[in-house]
Amino acid sequence: MSESASTLNSHEIHEGLNRLGLNLSEPELNELKTGNAISLEGRSLGEIGSVFILAAALSAVNSGNPKKQITFQDLAQAIAESKDCYGLPLFYWNSSSQNKYCIYLTLVDGKPAIRTCHYYHSDPSA
Repeated sequence: MSESASTLNSHEIHEGLNRLGLNLSEPELNELKTGNAISLEGRSLGEIGSVFILAAALSAVNSGNPKKQITFQDLAQAIAESKDCYGLPLFYWNSSSQNKYCIYLTLVDGKPAIRTCHYYHSDPSA
């Protein structure tokens, strides 16, 4: 487990998941805390629909083209191009140690999943 993942707390992750409309079990929440991915494959479309809607909206806005239609191919490309965390960011928060974390939509074996990750800023002086 990475040092940054070990500092995550359940309350911050739970708040982000609630905003995304996802309900995870305690074991799944613990997996996210350690930086592991949680598959969305077995969840109902109604539960994960908001995740896909949010990912489409945020990705289009962040790409500078709000009318662009986001596809799973775009998700695969974002994962391949990512330097720090693999996927599309859905929810950010600052931890008590002033580190920034994010819940990402990602793919695991070609299937949708979510993962938490420490968000690194591009700082050439670091």
